[in-house]
Formats: sequence, structure tokens, C-alpha cells
Amino acid sequence: MVERRRPGRPPTGSEDKRERILAEAFELFARGGYNGTSLTDVAQAAGISKAGLLHHFGSKERLFSAVLERRDAIDMASMEGLDDDVWSFLDRWVALVEHNAQLPGMVGLYTAMAVSGVDAGHPAHPWLHNHFLRTVGQTAELFENGKAAGVVAPDAPAHELARTIVAVSDGIQIQWLCALADTVASGGEAGAKPLHAEKPFDMVTQMRLVIDMVKARWALPAE
Repeated sequence: MVERRRPGRPPTGSEDKRERILAEAFELFARGGYNGTSLTDVAQAAGISKAGLLHHFGSKERLFSAVLERRDAIDMASMEGLDDDVWSFLDRWVALVEHNAQLPGMVGLYTAMAVSGVDAGHPAHPWLHNHFLRTVGQTAELFENGKAAGVVAPDAPAHELARTIVAVSDGIQIQWLCALADTVASGGEAGAKPLHAEKPFDMVTQMRLVIDMVKARWALPAE
């Protein structure tokens, strides 16, 4: 049973219902992930009926998308103030990966919705489309600003670098989730045990390696 209102939570009705649903869903999805969280769980935590939740979001997929939009907004806010410092931006990217490593449920939610969202008819497609536009666009813009500031080589392919960094970051997360699942299965949890369980790895170290390679190739020496 999910607790309806934990100590310190504003009483039901004292805040915007949609925001309350999102706040509770974010917390539950971060812990339980895609398959471990039901609409009933979220409704109980938010102190409303399941019908009331569906009135605001329509479906579990739309709620997932809204949670990921909120996560994107939080992540982008942590990257603000770096208009021409692409290397500090990428350092924060690594720090963000480290933060995400503490929230495997949210990483799993992102991965599941990214796969489903490639279908133009899926409710998550608008979120996924805008997520890539924003993330790739912002990173490419910072590379261009870095050129103007003299910290990035003039011939650096800004958009291609941005798209590659996003793709590698997503790929590392998928491999990390797979290794994490192997570890759980090997520990005797329910489910088929893989023939060759992959050992867990540190995706922060992997992401740092990628960023360091990009920097080694395209960064200009400091004056």
C-alpha cells in the first residue's frame, strides 16, 4: 500500500493537483521504474482517485512523458549559465550521469519511453522529439559559442559532436541497465539468469572517457 501523504506534504487540495501528481509520480518512478509503478500507486500517493489522475494525463504513457519532461527541465536548469563554456557544460554532463546512476528506475523509465517514443503515434513521441531537439541543439550551440570564445577548434563539427555525445550517453545507460539486470538475476532474483552475466561497470567513468576524448581532439589550449 502506498502512503497517501507523508509527513510534511501539503494537504490534499492545497496545491495544484497536476503538479502534485507529477511530484509524486517522479518520486515513485525514480524508485520503481517503468514496470514497478502503477497508476493506482501514483493516485494513492497524490491523494486522488485513479479517475482523477486520468482526467489530468489520460494514460500511463502520457504521465510517463510528463515526468520525463519534468526531469529534462530539472537537468537543463542544472546546465544553465555556461553560454560559452562547453567544456564545463560537458563536465556537468558527467556529474548528471553520476546523479542518474543513483536513480536506476528513472534511467529505466527514460530508456523504455525512448524506445516506445520512436513511433510517431505513441504518446511519448512529442516528448522524445523535443528532448533530442533541445539536447542536441543546446550542445551544438555551446560548441559554436566555444569556437567564438576561442576554446574550441574552428573546424569542430558542432552538430555532429553534439549528436554523437547524446547517442553515446544514451547507449552507455542502456548497457549499464543491462549489466545491472544481469547482477540482479545472478543474485537469485526472479527471472531467467543470463548465460554470461556482465559485471557491473561505472557509467560515470565511461562517460568521462568519451568527454575526455572529445576534448583532447577539439579543445584549444588555454591562453
